[in-house]
Amino acid sequence: MGHDEPPDRAMNSALQAALNASGFVGTWETDLRKAIVYPAGSFASLLGLDAQHAALGVSLANFLQGIHPEDRERIAALVHEAHDTAGRFEAEFRTLNLSGLTRWIAARGQVETDAQGKGLRCLGIAVDVTDTRQSDAKDPEQALRTMNQIVESIISVRHSVGTLRVPVLQTLVDLLLFELGMELGRRAGQPGVEPQSRPRNLH
Repeated sequence: MGHDEPPDRAMNSALQAALNASGFVGTWETDLRKAIVYPAGSFASLLGLDAQHAALGVSLANFLQGIHPEDRERIAALVHEAHDTAGRFEAEFRTLNLSGLTRWIAARGQVETDAQGKGLRCLGIAVDVTDTRQSDAKDPEQALRTMNQIVESIISVRHSVGTLRVPVLQTLVDLLLFELGMELGRRAGQPGVEPQSRPRNLH
């Protein structure tokens, strides 16, 4: 991506269409030079942002205002660390919209760099894991079924993401699948989980 090019809207649009069909919350792209974030899909509204306005870009500070106050400082530190080190962003946090609705989000992002290793942009995907968290303590089997559904949704869009030829996003999807697969294996071995609730082969 050239230094003066805008975010890749065609990529975001195509990816968002695939993710929406499978229940993903959305994607985001951050221009690290300008500290401007471009959230897409329902991710913007969960952060209390107007979707149309957010598509044109919002400041990183405004973006972080959509994080629950109890999580905001932690997430801001993780975001800045990923940006400063040109590394990977991994976190679970609560969002807070204008109506006061709170949702739990699992987000994964990766910084792309220039030839000198300096960060240019951060691409990421977000998944709503509220149902899994809420049912975890009450009903381990329901939590496992919900997580299975999330995994199946990710698998269903993996091919679509691959056709976009954006290696960073492919890596993030594979990372989510790996982490969820490990968690499914852990949960499936817990007492009180029936065999029929156990995960299917992820491959």
